[in-house]
Amino acid sequence: MFEVDLPINIARKEALVRRALGGQPASVHLVPVDFERDELAAELAKHGHRAEGRTFFIWEGVTQYLTEDAVRATFSYLQGAASGSRLVFTYVQRDFIDGTNLYGSKSAYRKFRGKRQIWHFGLYPDEVADFVAEYDWQLVEQAGPDYFVRHYIAPAGRNLTASNLEWSAYAEKA
Repeated sequence: MFEVDLPINIARKEALVRRALGGQPASVHLVPVDFERDELAAELAKHGHRAEGRTFFIWEGVTQYLTEDAVRATFSYLQGAASGSRLVFTYVQRDFIDGTNLYGSKSAYRKFRGKRQIWHFGLYPDEVADFVAEYDWQLVEQAGPDYFVRHYIAPAGRNLTASNLEWSAYAEKA
């Protein structure tokens, strides 16, 4: 298992694992990467990842923090993934990033786009298939608010809604 995160977060995770387990399990590789500056392929290879093997990539809660160039650089790396690899990633809707639809989340907009400008990248659900196809991935499924209500909230007997702001996408490498 390869956990890729910013160097400061990896250092924190290493300390937590050391405290909880006394050391890092041999099967866990904590990989410090700044997606804006570092070459993902080189950093993963340094930690023993074999790019020729099928891989299940989980890229959760990251894309919105990156510039489009960094997202595309990561997808360029993913383009070389072995056939049969899988990818799950989340993204924030593009119109939230540009401020034309706040999805009832004014405070989130102020926090992530207003004051500190820390969210940069977004997609629309109807453009995800074409976006991943540029990198030889095929979109299998997306999960937005209706999916989460139908599969998680309603079965739990809860009468709640789900935000339309962040979506999940599942793709397979051709």
